[in-house]
Amino acid sequence: MAGRKSGRSLCADDVLRHNVKQLRLGGAWPPDSRRGLRRLFPLYTATIYFCQSATIAMAVLLTYDLWGDVDAIMLTYVNTFTLIGGFIKLIYFSSDVRGYRELVAVLRDVTRQQWPHCEAHAELMAIFTAGYRKASWLTFGPLVYLNILGPTWFFMPLIVRATTGSKERLLPFVNMRDSVTEIFPLYVAIYVVQVYCMFFWNIISVGLDMFFVACMIHVATQLRILNARLSSLGEDSSDEACRAGLNRNIIREFGSSQKRPFSRDGRTRDMYEELRNCIKTHQHIRSSLKTLQRMMSPVAMTQFLCSASGVCITLFQATFNPEGNSTLKCLMFLPMPAFQIFIYCWAGHEIVYQEELLSLSGYRSVWVGTGRRISALLHILMCNAQKPLQLTAGKFYLINRDTFVTLINASYTFYTLMRQTRDEGSIAQT
Repeated sequence: MAGRKSGRSLCADDVLRHNVKQLRLGGAWPPDSRRGLRRLFPLYTATIYFCQSATIAMAVLLTYDLWGDVDAIMLTYVNTFTLIGGFIKLIYFSSDVRGYRELVAVLRDVTRQQWPHCEAHAELMAIFTAGYRKASWLTFGPLVYLNILGPTWFFMPLIVRATTGSKERLLPFVNMRDSVTEIFPLYVAIYVVQVYCMFFWNIISVGLDMFFVACMIHVATQLRILNARLSSLGEDSSDEACRAGLNRNIIREFGSSQKRPFSRDGRTRDMYEELRNCIKTHQHIRSSLKTLQRMMSPVAMTQFLCSASGVCITLFQATFNPEGNSTLKCLMFLPMPAFQIFIYCWAGHEIVYQEELLSLSGYRSVWVGTGRRISALLHILMCNAQKPLQLTAGKFYLINRDTFVTLINASYTFYTLMRQTRDEGSIAQT
């Protein structure tokens, strides 16, 4: 383990620590050892699978019962699309837990490779700390929001029943026929199953999204640290003015007939070794992205499809549903699927941006007059940086900001089509 020498007691092994704990709380990430109560973890996971599959089955059954009532079916699928997406992502995760462990180990190895430089330079440690805090905020922030929003959905049927005096027994997410809800013990059991299901959906589905977002943030942070190292390559930390004066003298005498070889002192050798280390770090980062791409691609594609559908249906229900409590729930939930698309695209775009800066950072280093060896290495680094780092969702969508705009436009287009179809149907009935 890397030593804890920073003032904030951070180390390389802290990378993704909170995300792993969150997924373990959600029943997805199994514990490292099976001792004591940890032996019951598979049973804990099985209860989550059961509740989620049971709630999805309720939605399918309700769709069959309500066939022809478009508004009621759409309101049901506001929740069901997001629930199906979370269930599929849980299946992906459970089928390759070893791959997720490998991804965590790879990213921690990348962090360890540059950790001595972070410990030695306050500027680099500040970059790492900022990235770590950003990942932590995004790990817990959406979960806090959903656990504030959740009780609104959980208790809304009870509040409606108490305030309106209605005898109808409603459920928080998927309603059932009266013949089922009239049996009070069965009604209570279904109510608990749905609440249990959605509570763990918050942790698993959003938690898995934030896991991959945190991975991308840490990769972008390592690229940002590498950019800072390249920009300061060859600098004399004791005197910046001396470096600038040296460069001016070299440029002034560049066209002179008198050739003056660059002094190959210890600083030049250190610069060569540091540049080699930077190239190895860059190759290690690019290699880690292959593992990230392999694990994230199907999950991101599932989330994009379910979120785009969820945005469309939620917006449609918020516009046309006559029930005030349903409209309130839809409006409160609407930012979440859009956020789940945006956060992937924003984090992926940050990696591409930091990669593009590597060539400029290398050019900013003190490379003039350093000799052919350093120039050749710098040329290799710049050429590698020109190869685009593109993460994709299912090999169909590039994970960048343009994709976010494309998906939101597609959702709004589909919403407009549904609205026109509804309006034409209303005119035909009149």
